[in-house]
Amino acid sequence: MAREPYFDVGSLMTEARRTAGYDDWGDEDFRAPFERLIEALNAEAELTPQGLQRTKSYILRMLVGRLRLYQDRKTYPGITQEDIRAPLFITGLGRSGTSYLNALFATDPHNHAPLHWQVWTLSPPPNHPATDKAPQMESGEHLIRFEGWQDPDMRDKHDFGGVAAAEDTLMQDYSFICRSAISYWDVPSYGAWLAQADFSATYRLQRKILQALQFGERRDRWVLKSPLHLRQLSYLFGEFPDARLIFNHRDPVKSLASAMSFVVALKKQFGNPYRPPDRSHALAMMEGSAASLEGMIRRRADPAVDRISVDVQYLDLENDPLGQVTKVYDHFGIELTDAARKNMREYIVQNRKGKLGVHRYDITDSGLKVGEVRERFKFYTDYFDVPYEVKS
Repeated sequence: MAREPYFDVGSLMTEARRTAGYDDWGDEDFRAPFERLIEALNAEAELTPQGLQRTKSYILRMLVGRLRLYQDRKTYPGITQEDIRAPLFITGLGRSGTSYLNALFATDPHNHAPLHWQVWTLSPPPNHPATDKAPQMESGEHLIRFEGWQDPDMRDKHDFGGVAAAEDTLMQDYSFICRSAISYWDVPSYGAWLAQADFSATYRLQRKILQALQFGERRDRWVLKSPLHLRQLSYLFGEFPDARLIFNHRDPVKSLASAMSFVVALKKQFGNPYRPPDRSHALAMMEGSAASLEGMIRRRADPAVDRISVDVQYLDLENDPLGQVTKVYDHFGIELTDAARKNMREYIVQNRKGKLGVHRYDITDSGLKVGEVRERFKFYTDYFDVPYEVKS
């Protein structure tokens, strides 16, 4: 006997309007992908009672956040005039040290990074002097805990603490056109739609969120990150033509294994049934990652793109994090002040690898073999001289 649908589009939108107190959705380009996601969740997902609660919290947070974001642009017209100038974007294979590098950048008082509590509670503008941050931070922290982002199985893989720097994906989720959904839930039809989707609206919305976060606290530059940018560089440059790029590189055998382990934890967080590692899914992830890297190399063949790009090796970042920051700053002509250097040194000491637990993973758990991964990514490891961390 078929179960009842988890969600109703109209009911969710009505509840969001009632919670937000507003009814202007702004751009309507979210509606079709939102409806596709709900359709896929109803037809394909199998969620535990807790997973269902967390999923509903996530969806309502996205909808309420959109309503309040667009209302704030009316209440505070200055938000629309905020200039997002020459942001730094960190990308690369998943689990290649992008979060750690961005966290280091975020300690520089001249840099602006979105924080988790701000991304979870966009309104009122978190950095506006008139905003009382305390209740907003408390609300953000509550939602982070309720949705499971600080579950033990997540904490040893990623720090979603409220005051930690947030990944761009968490802002892009508000568009409902974001690849993260296929890591949260088993929704293959939505994933198939995403494969052909236009991500322009995703980056337009990210700019609007950055404007809201910047309103009231202007700093020299934004520092942003997401491995998903690697697949979406044309859309990134379409919205941020003056972007500057940092590409992190890591042995694909390690990065793929870690990424697949991370996805298993995300699926568990949102109440999907546990399924043992599946070779077909692992192959699809491998091919998607390889195609993204091939596209990036083709784009880097353009001297104009290569000039605004710099490369960071994962092992170099582990062994000499401040040295890698210095390399990036020097490449882009950014001053590394004494205050920034001091903050970064303190962060390095206080955030040693394994502080939140040891994340264990092995590529063979997914059904892949080291040799076949080596062969598929040889073009990449040769091009960027990426050192191997695992023996063949």
